Amino acid sequence: MERPTSAILRTFLFLTLSALPTLAANPKLLVTHVHILTMADGQKEPIDGYILVADDGTITAVHAGDPPANLNLAQTWDGHGAWVIPGFISAHSHLWQAAYRGLAADKTLPGWIADLYGQHALHNSPDDFYWFTLYGCLDHLQHGITAAYNFNYGGTSWQNTSEKSGNAFDEAEFSAESESGLRFVHGYQPDTMKSDSTIDAARQRLKSFLDWTAAQPHNTAFLSVMINGSTAFNNTVQQAVMEAALGKEFHLGNETHFVEAPETQGDQRSKFRWMLDSGLVNDQLIFGHFIHTDEFILAETAKAHASMSWNPLSNGRLASGVADIPKYLKLGIRVGMGVDGEASADLADPFENMRTGLYAIHDKYEDATVMSPYQVLWLHTMGSADVLGVKDKLGSLEPGKFADFVVIDPARLGRVLEDPYSNLVLVAAEPDIERVYVGGNLMVDHDQVLHADLEKARTESNRRLTP
Repeated sequence: MERPTSAILRTFLFLTLSALPTLAANPKLLVTHVHILTMADGQKEPIDGYILVADDGTITAVHAGDPPANLNLAQTWDGHGAWVIPGFISAHSHLWQAAYRGLAADKTLPGWIADLYGQHALHNSPDDFYWFTLYGCLDHLQHGITAAYNFNYGGTSWQNTSEKSGNAFDEAEFSAESESGLRFVHGYQPDTMKSDSTIDAARQRLKSFLDWTAAQPHNTAFLSVMINGSTAFNNTVQQAVMEAALGKEFHLGNETHFVEAPETQGDQRSKFRWMLDSGLVNDQLIFGHFIHTDEFILAETAKAHASMSWNPLSNGRLASGVADIPKYLKLGIRVGMGVDGEASADLADPFENMRTGLYAIHDKYEDATVMSPYQVLWLHTMGSADVLGVKDKLGSLEPGKFADFVVIDPARLGRVLEDPYSNLVLVAAEPDIERVYVGGNLMVDHDQVLHADLEKARTESNRRLTP
């Protein structure tokens, strides 16, 4: 029989060794003397220490104190007390809309849609959309967003050009996403089903695009393809049937705008049964906006373990209403946050997004305790990673995940008297971002995008706009 002292010693050694940092075989980056808000489960207390990044762009160690002295590194950066948080993740973006800021300021969603899609974007080419999307990607990075779900413009629903353009719009936008350095989920717009449409035709176009993406150079920034759902805007149950069938066959998630505008809420709620009966409501479905729900919709959504993306900036801009996030979370509905498109939210600013959402919920409940700054930061990082199916890779700073993080200059945050998350969420803004890293690569340094020409993307976008 093993003596008790031996067992105790072995347990002590195991716990001691487990607490030591695991050094990367080929470390490429060491960030020292930083105040780290990891957002990892069970790690709410910030860590004053360092982050070690391997050459594959993943985190090897997040540890308190000073690093081992014998590290052989290609690059070291001393943060001198800067704050570090995970890169923000937008679970709902329309990257190409960065070209169309300030549009239809006096309209709610239906009028805004008619203006943007029915008048302006209708006339742009796939090449135009390449520049629009690149501009949006770089602008997201500049604001500390390191990954996003992108609702790409397929050129089918509004231009009715699927036969002559095929996947030209999606291929152009995918190329822009890939070249930008932003991690992305490519939202693919499938065919819009009509009385004379066939699911097989939609299937062939989707398969062609998936085959095309598979043939592109390997890029860890490319997270997945998902379907841009449009059942809520279609007048036939076949849209839901088609989206469910394609998702099941190709193992694709789906994000669909649903019950966003108060004007159309009744019509859209009536289509929930189509989604339910077709099998579209499952753990791979994300409801975008999801404001004007009812008890049946919420119960079935929770039962299916489906999720939603919360977009406070655009909801406020378009007078769409306030999603009851505390209620959804209590029911077990998973929630992520998105900055939406910059034609409706105008700024891809996650700090403004968090504050707008937090204040709206406090107003709705007339209770300042119903949601905390920590919770909204979690929703814009780990919550979004969860709904996009990448929480094993992104959303927190811990070993094994990608080294996507934002460095914040704490000068304006003030003295932390109670809760560092309150100082961060309530005070910080885009000018406080000192650096943005993706996979351990420095992408933005003091507002300067380093690996792409932001000014050219902005100039090209403005030049191609339709008045």
